[in-house]
Amino acid sequence: MRGGGPLLWIGKGRETEVLRRCDEHMKKVVETVEAMNRAFQAACSLKEKEAERFFWEAFKREREADEAKKEILEDLSKKIFQPLNRDEIVRLVMTADDVASNAKAAARKLTFLNLRELTPELRKLLSHFSSRVLEISKTTYKDFLALIRNPSSAIKVSHEVERMEEEIDDFRGEKLIPKLLEWQNRNRNVGSSLLLKEIANNLEEVADRCEDVSDLIRYIALSHL
Repeated sequence: MRGGGPLLWIGKGRETEVLRRCDEHMKKVVETVEAMNRAFQAACSLKEKEAERFFWEAFKREREADEAKKEILEDLSKKIFQPLNRDEIVRLVMTADDVASNAKAAARKLTFLNLRELTPELRKLLSHFSSRVLEISKTTYKDFLALIRNPSSAIKVSHEVERMEEEIDDFRGEKLIPKLLEWQNRNRNVGSSLLLKEIANNLEEVADRCEDVSDLIRYIALSHL
């Protein structure tokens, strides 16, 4: 198919229904990251109860995303797709689901951490890290919508996601980690140090999985232009 029109693999009937469910799944994934980010913004402002409330919101959205994933996989098991199409959708859904899982994990671990122990600068860095992770998840969803509507534009958006992931990785390595190590050397709280490390890893995983989703979208778009 040429000219950036609708993808060949969208098809009709059940194919369209599965893509609608993929859209719903992606929305739930982004909603999970949004709730996670609200938890981080609240926690970094030392609003513990509000942070816990947003963790439970992330928990709920991640569960909804998981249910949407199961429905998609059930539809795919009915053998109504060409094998390549099925594989494309499965990989897209499973990778996107990892985004939600890591976002929930980051929010959960945040509730175990005493943010009052951290320096204001470190709290600010965590807040910014979370905000950037939310941005890349929204851009990844934008990429998915572009895939359905105009595959050639999806390729351009995927480059934007890749750039954002590199910026997030640089931020973590050049700004967050040095301040985190500095705090650990002064504080010597092993439990909090481990939690912070795992939280940072989960946030990085959200960004990495967003890039993986975008890479899959780019592959699909290039394959069907």
